[in-house]
Amino acid sequence: MNRQSVPSPDYSQDDAWLLKPDPPVSAVDVFYIIPTEYHRSGEPPVCVMTDTEVRRLGMRHLQHKASAFFPSGNVYAPMYRQSNVECLVGAAKSPRLRRALIDGPVASIGAAFDYYMTHLNGGRPFILAGHSQGALMAKFLLESVFVRHPEYHDQLIAAYLIGFSITRSELAQNPHLRFATGPDDTDVIISYNTEAPGVTARNITLMPDAPCINPVNWRTDAVPAPSSESLGAHLVRFSPIGRLCGAADRPGYADAAVDPKRGVVVCTTANPDDFRVIGDEGDYFPKGVLHTGDIPLYYYDLRANALTRAAAWLNAHRR
Repeated sequence: MNRQSVPSPDYSQDDAWLLKPDPPVSAVDVFYIIPTEYHRSGEPPVCVMTDTEVRRLGMRHLQHKASAFFPSGNVYAPMYRQSNVECLVGAAKSPRLRRALIDGPVASIGAAFDYYMTHLNGGRPFILAGHSQGALMAKFLLESVFVRHPEYHDQLIAAYLIGFSITRSELAQNPHLRFATGPDDTDVIISYNTEAPGVTARNITLMPDAPCINPVNWRTDAVPAPSSESLGAHLVRFSPIGRLCGAADRPGYADAAVDPKRGVVVCTTANPDDFRVIGDEGDYFPKGVLHTGDIPLYYYDLRANALTRAAAWLNAHRR
């Protein structure tokens, strides 16, 4: 891909955003990055900003999953030039795909966040959050943009990297980053991948030696949280062709226990068949990898925790 041939997205335009409040009404912002919704395999490896299907699916994700973060503040969710899964997986070995990844989602999200901080944030504290490819892009921001702008940490309530790992070696290489240790610490990273018991197959969103936190009891050790302690799931059902079949709240649905050796949150109460990835991308997510349930299984736990951390930040910075 020729970098010169790819115009940089113009985030001064409203249509470059999936959500952008005008005007903001809360004292807190949420900068949310959607997961992979570019599901076409092959070429091109990166979608265009005007891809209507990516936009439609991105809005669906925001409504049914990312909405866990909506009560916390003003939500800014950029449209961006996403990579397909083949590009994400192949970038490590293919210079061409690596360039596509850099010129596509990395450059897009970098431009979106720069525009947000320069023109939209207004000095408010913010939550950085994303799922899957969105979490990977949030990690890119933390490991690059926050190095150039250490003052951003003064406003960061927390970074929710859901459904993609950050490793202990990455944390060691980036001493400005800290992993969460409890339910209300701020300027920290919250990250986990969810699996059923006994999974040994490769999980493409799981990196070796990755810490994770339990989204029910907010511990990083192996102490389990029974489903009765969970504030509830928000389960969304889709047909094999992706049509929404319904959504239901399920209080006390999902248990959670950190498996320190594999670096995942294990949920024993979810039916793995309910969270299979549909289509060709299912080959990358074997049965038992509950990737599509990372947020829905712990929807109300995440919602409450984001509010808790935002309140903790505001209380600590109260003048």
